[in-house]
Amino acid sequence: MLIKSAALAILTAAIPANGAGCHPTWSSGSDYFTGSLVSATITKKSTSTASDGTVTETTTSQTKNFKCTSGSQSSLSHCPNYDPSNAVQQAAAWSDQGVCSGTATAALTTQAPTTKPSPSRWTNEGCPEAWTSDGSYEGGDLVELDGNVYSCSTATGANLWCGLEAYKPGDSVHWEQAWKLLGSCDGTIRPTGTIRPTTSPAYSSLEDHNGCPVEFDASATYEA
Repeated sequence: MLIKSAALAILTAAIPANGAGCHPTWSSGSDYFTGSLVSATITKKSTSTASDGTVTETTTSQTKNFKCTSGSQSSLSHCPNYDPSNAVQQAAAWSDQGVCSGTATAALTTQAPTTKPSPSRWTNEGCPEAWTSDGSYEGGDLVELDGNVYSCSTATGANLWCGLEAYKPGDSVHWEQAWKLLGSCDGTIRPTGTIRPTTSPAYSSLEDHNGCPVEFDASATYEA
């Protein structure tokens, strides 16, 4: 069929009047992590051919809100680098929240306080050393905080989180990704190994030689 002409029609998809307001536009490299909200414009092109051979190219654009689903903090998230307007990258890091228009009302969000656990008694005696921020921990290491015992996760790489304030055991939003609660404790863990009791030295009585011998002289020569 002979195509007589190609007409370009640029159409903008209608936005529902009751659509949600748009969050700030996604910006590459910004501080995004799980729960971060952004907007992005999705553009699609399609072509159709009329009975007379005329080809019409249609471009439709929609602005949508997206919610980050990757990483509990920006350094662990794909969202700062994955563009939600790109279908492949969107699928890997973003959740489509639907069409939006205008500007979303800024909501004052107050993070709910974390509920500190009240666990049962730890099976071992005493408490391990206290957790410290920026400490270096290996998988399986034990710490104490607020009278509770926690074990650093043995999952690959998770121990790198165990010393971070964002993963403070029992007192942060994401602590369960890095720590396992073992129970409550008090006192200190007894040192391992056998500790021998100290005793006073036993002295042998010497034959009385009418007083003490001559004082030791380091420069003198002595015979057995």
